[in-house]
Amino acid sequence: MIASMQATKSVAAPDRASLTRDMYALASYLMRTANVGTFNTIAELDLSFTQLKALCALEMDGEERSVKALAESMGMSLPAMSRAVDALYERGFVDRQEDPVDRRVRRVRLTDAGRTVPEALNAARLSALQELLGSLGDEEAAALEHALGLILERRAEIAAYRPARKAARR
Repeated sequence: MIASMQATKSVAAPDRASLTRDMYALASYLMRTANVGTFNTIAELDLSFTQLKALCALEMDGEERSVKALAESMGMSLPAMSRAVDALYERGFVDRQEDPVDRRVRRVRLTDAGRTVPEALNAARLSALQELLGSLGDEEAAALEHALGLILERRAEIAAYRPARKAARR
C-alpha cells in the first residue's frame, strides 16, 4: 500500500523541449506586447539610445562610476559617453563631480530624476504582465504563482529582479 501511495505522488518527467518552446512563446508574447508601451515611454522621454543605456547601467549598479568606466562597460568611446553624460547632466538626470583623488576623472551618479527613467521603462514592461495576469482565471493564477514561487525560492539571482511593490501596482 505504501508503494502504491508513493507511485501516485511521483511526477512524470516534463517534456523539456516542449516546455522550452512554451516558455519561449510566453516570453516572446510578453516582450512584444511590452515593447509598444516601452517604445512610447522612450519617445516621451526624448533621450538617445546611449543616454538610456547609461541611465539603466547606472541604475543597475546603484552607485557612482567614472565616465570612463561607464563608457568601457558599454563598449563606447570616452568622448561619446562624455557627450551623453553632459546631456543627462543638463536635464538633471545625473550628478557629476571631480574625483577627489584624480581631478581628471569625472564621477557620475543618478539623481532622483534620473532614477525615474528606468522606473518608467519598467512600469511600461510591467503593464503587459498585468494585462496577461488579469486575463487569467483564479486557478491559472494560483498555479502560476506556485510555480514561480518554487523557482524564485531556489534562484536568488532571478528573484533579485523583482521590481519594487510600487512599480507593480495597477
